[in-house]
Amino acid sequence: MKKLLLLFLSSTTFVSAQVLLEENFNSLTVGDVSTEIAGTTPGQGDFLFFASNGTAPTTSTNALASNAQIVDSGNESLGLQIEGPNGNKGSRYMWKDGFADLWSGRTVDNEIIELELDINPGDGTTASRNTFGAYIFNAAGDRILAGFHVRAATRELFLVAYSTPTGNPVGNYNYSLAAAPGIQIPESTFSRIGVSYNKTTGEVIIKGPGIDPAGLSLTSSSPATDPAEIDFVSFSGNTTAIPNTLEATMVMDNLVVRASATDTLLGVSEITNVSFGVSPNPAKDVVTITSDEVVNSVELFDINGRTVLSIEGSNQINVSDLSSGIYMMKIASDKGTATKKLVVE
Repeated sequence: MKKLLLLFLSSTTFVSAQVLLEENFNSLTVGDVSTEIAGTTPGQGDFLFFASNGTAPTTSTNALASNAQIVDSGNESLGLQIEGPNGNKGSRYMWKDGFADLWSGRTVDNEIIELELDINPGDGTTASRNTFGAYIFNAAGDRILAGFHVRAATRELFLVAYSTPTGNPVGNYNYSLAAAPGIQIPESTFSRIGVSYNKTTGEVIIKGPGIDPAGLSLTSSSPATDPAEIDFVSFSGNTTAIPNTLEATMVMDNLVVRASATDTLLGVSEITNVSFGVSPNPAKDVVTITSDEVVNSVELFDINGRTVLSIEGSNQINVSDLSSGIYMMKIASDKGTATKKLVVE
């Protein structure tokens, strides 16, 4: 039933990518993002927040402004913590208005939208059926062009897309990415997940821990559709067989949304089970990379995809001459590559 195909793509860089939206939450204040839950009044960072217990009859009772909070993420920065519904119905959405205009102003031929996000699923010991993730919506808000969510109870990662599984009507479907127990992201740590949607071809791709670096893909049933909104989301996760009776929380950080002419998702060749440490971060002068693997090369890209530094055969990089800002550091070893965010002060 699930039309998931492995892609084997040639390696590219960030050169063609254009950053449309990014958020690391560090400019916000610890506490509630919004003072209301109707999604009508912008809160911190101009984010809108909607929380619902679901239509009656529902057992959920905990829809409050406190469902979306800025917290110490443990990821050397602040992050977004979302609390899900505590019963059989309910949802949470957090977004900024105006993304459709950002997409309309993209560079010609950049027909791929790419979303990347760090997410910490906790230890997966909760009994909550809640799910947490991020979706790319169309203008009407009824089609998920590409998205993902993680189940709190199992840490299983799902691809979400408007599609037509064999034998089913067209609609928004969740796709497990492997045979049971599926692909489970690491516990109590941040993993970077990426999804993309190609407006021209309708191709949807997901990349992340446990997935072949080239990604898994399916064909959307909504090609030629412009993305219009990026949402952080959470849902009850209730099923008839396994009712939800408990809320859970999950922390998200370092959202980046790009328009690109080619696949630059997670650096294309990124292998997320290769562990690299980067310190200090934020940095002012020399940055040191620590790993059990030998570091072959390091490349540093600015937010527009331009290479600003490149070294080989060293695990240290001097950033003292760079302007303050956010950079992406691509680290290569014999066992693969990883991309880390670096803040230069």
